[in-house]
Amino acid sequence: MSEGPSEERVLVGHSYTRARKHPLVIGKLPGGGRIPGGPYTITQIVTMVGVFILLLGLRDLWAVFGLGNALILIAFPWGLAWLMRYARMDGRDPARALLGLITYGTSPPGGRLAGRPQRTFRSKSVTARVTVRLRPPTAGSAPAPAAGAQPVRLITTTGRTGGQRPDAAPATQAAARPRTRLQELLDDAERK
Repeated sequence: MSEGPSEERVLVGHSYTRARKHPLVIGKLPGGGRIPGGPYTITQIVTMVGVFILLLGLRDLWAVFGLGNALILIAFPWGLAWLMRYARMDGRDPARALLGLITYGTSPPGGRLAGRPQRTFRSKSVTARVTVRLRPPTAGSAPAPAAGAQPVRLITTTGRTGGQRPDAAPATQAAARPRTRLQELLDDAERK
């Protein structure tokens, strides 16, 4: 399949990262049925259990509704867990975002290298003075180019530079710098 010079290749990239990052969920009963409102992520389960225990511990403050107390004790934790399903911080659920913040806050400032804190050394100011004096060039300081010599850049058919031109004169080839074995192998490969 050969493409002409006017045809363009269109590169299309696909990212499946989001699809592969399914959260670990708890959603089915042992009999095959689904948990009401489920499936639940680990963050939602922790939220439900944590708020339920907190409400039980503080029931002296809020439990004044009689039979409505049982409704509050069940509905409030479930409602907060349901809201946690839609809470996202940088594409992550709040528990993972909080874990990232804690990890960032407790990591050493220089990072870790092989599991150990990386030490960063304080920079020291160095006071030094450098003097550069420019002199005008003298007549014999730089060699003059040969009469009629022009710089030539040799480009091979593959785009590499440094090869010999096939139409170069023998005198020009002899004056060229010595070739390495790698250059000779590359030229042999181009000729084949």
